[in-house]
Amino acid sequence: MKKLFQPVLTLGLLFSLACGEPTSQHEEDSTSKQDSLKEAAAAPQLEQRDKAYYPIPSPEQMFRFISDAGLEYSKSLVNNPAVASEYVSPSKKALNFGVYTADLAYAAAYQDIGLTLELYKVVKRLGAEMNIAEMMTSEMMEKMQANMQKPDSLEAIASDSYYQAVDYLESNEQNGKLALMSLGGWIESLYITLNSIEKVKADSPTVQRVADQKITFGNLYTYLKKNEEETGVQEAIEDIKDIRSVFASLLEEKTASSSSSKQGNKMVFGKGSKINMNEAQFAALKKSINAYRAKITSN
Repeated sequence: MKKLFQPVLTLGLLFSLACGEPTSQHEEDSTSKQDSLKEAAAAPQLEQRDKAYYPIPSPEQMFRFISDAGLEYSKSLVNNPAVASEYVSPSKKALNFGVYTADLAYAAAYQDIGLTLELYKVVKRLGAEMNIAEMMTSEMMEKMQANMQKPDSLEAIASDSYYQAVDYLESNEQNGKLALMSLGGWIESLYITLNSIEKVKADSPTVQRVADQKITFGNLYTYLKKNEEETGVQEAIEDIKDIRSVFASLLEEKTASSSSSKQGNKMVFGKGSKINMNEAQFAALKKSINAYRAKITSN
């Protein structure tokens, strides 16, 4: 099977190198080098995402969006790092590994440096308990600590931890753990997003972004069904029935795309689609996501 994602091994380092200020003598050359480094850092990630068999986005994509949308950061939405040691079953570990990787991306996106480091240690410890410690190297921890005052680098390293986990589990045919980790990360990402939106307007970009998660959920559900014989996956499928019902209720509206062509005297528009979500559906999704997230993170 094709890999879902590719780890971006040099992303943090390249961003660190790109953060240096240019000297007055070589300002133009330095700027050019920074642009080249940023492009090189992004290239492997973008290339692999284009090849993704199940295009499940990483948490930092959602958090970058809500940060840009001006939604306020709330540390209280993060799962308490202190309770990580209380998750003992394999399913709980995998689901909460996903939860904490999402929390790590959230804290890094909003530049909460202290919490980012704390969550990184939690993810590393849970990885060891799940027998995937190899994907969290001491070199990455040193890089994390060395870049504590460089938010861009910190966010890149947080992203690395997610992609390395996905790649390791996929490469070692641990698809059950990967399915649950992906579910936990997606649930936490949506939980934080839904609980960060105070005013719900059906036509707002943030609500539209939530509605678009119907497509992501479909991909994730397909992957869960593909691995339903693995430990804990069938139970998870049963637990997300309410979430699935809400997304099933969202209707797609055909819309004219921005591209058009003229055929004779007629203007022909390309067709796209928009997923509609009203306030009641938003509330129902929030309720079902919050309920399942509470079950995942409970002791």
